Amino acid sequence: MGREPHDRAEIRSVGRALELLDIMQRRAPAGIRVREAAAQLGVDPATASRLLATLVAHGYASRLPNRDYTLGTRSLRLATAWVDRLIQVAAPPMARVADTCGETVYLVQLIGNEAVTLARLAGGRRAMIDVEVGPTYPLWASAAGRALLASVPNVLRPTLLPADPFPAFTPRTKTRWAELSAALEAARHDGIHVEEGELDLQLSCFATPLLHRNRDEKLAIAISFERQRSESDRQLFRQALQREGRGCASQL
Repeated sequence: MGREPHDRAEIRSVGRALELLDIMQRRAPAGIRVREAAAQLGVDPATASRLLATLVAHGYASRLPNRDYTLGTRSLRLATAWVDRLIQVAAPPMARVADTCGETVYLVQLIGNEAVTLARLAGGRRAMIDVEVGPTYPLWASAAGRALLASVPNVLRPTLLPADPFPAFTPRTKTRWAELSAALEAARHDGIHVEEGELDLQLSCFATPLLHRNRDEKLAIAISFERQRSESDRQLFRQALQREGRGCASQL
């Protein structure tokens, strides 16, 4: 047999890529390994690997810390049943934090190497604002990112970060692995990760991971506020995040 015409091969590759998206959508939030993807598509692992790499490069797939592949930022909304359930579970505790603190609360997830906002709720408002997957935050320079990074095994954390020194967003950004490790360690005693003017000099942020031993996805709840808030306010924010974060994680 002769070689398949180039345009037909291209169309076939597109079809396989769409099949892969369907597979990942059905599996979300769990991922899929290269060999499993190859078996379901009826192709060799090298072909499946190239297809997944292409989807990752264009933001339609992402690689989990355990090396599985799942939906990326640009296709996350395909998994509407899963995302809607997450938001439904997280909405009541997020509302209680927002009511208690009077500040904006975020539900974020680790997608690839970024903290991606799934939903947010402004303080004093009763309705959940479902964000169209975004904005995203760097793992090293945001409280939400560190909360997600803390959910990943130690050995895998460097693989999710850029080369040291990390890019700086303000003069306060932690740009060295030693600084970041110290910040992660400091959060271990109460589970609250802290960011002080590292993305915006005027803002602070607290975040806590939503840890669940039986689920693969990495989630966190975060709250942002102006840096001049009093120490008593900050303690209130910590307590609210601790209390509601534990309750939310148990329901996921």
